[in-house]
Amino acid sequence: MNDQEFHRRVRQHLNASAWNLPPTASARLHEARQKALSRQKVAIRGLSLAGVGQMFTERVVPRGKTTIAMIAVILAALGSVLLGQLQHTADLEEVDSALLADDLPIDAYLDRGFDAWVQNDSPE
Repeated sequence: MNDQEFHRRVRQHLNASAWNLPPTASARLHEARQKALSRQKVAIRGLSLAGVGQMFTERVVPRGKTTIAMIAVILAALGSVLLGQLQHTADLEEVDSALLADDLPIDAYLDRGFDAWVQNDSPE
C-alpha cells in the first residue's frame, strides 16, 4: 500500500465516521474547526513561520519582561560600582593634590598610617 492509498482510506473512514456523529459533537467539531481557521488566518497575517510566531509570543515575550528587569538590575549594579570607583578616584586625587600643594593639615602628617601610605604609593 502506498501513501496515497493509505491517505484515501483514512479519509474514507473519517468521512464515514463523521456522518455517524451526534449533532452536538458535530457542532462542537465545526466550532473548533472555525476557531482553528481563524487562528491560522491570524498566524498568516503575522508572518508565522511554522509556529515560530506563536512560540515567540508564548515563550519569549513573557520572559522578555523578566530579561529586561534583570538587565536593568545588572546595569544599576554596574553603575553603582562605577560611581563608587569614580568617587574613590576623586578622593585619591584630592589627597594627591593636597600633597603636591602642601595644603594638608598637620594632622595628616601625624597620622601613623600616612607615612606607610606615602612610602607604598611612591614610585621607585
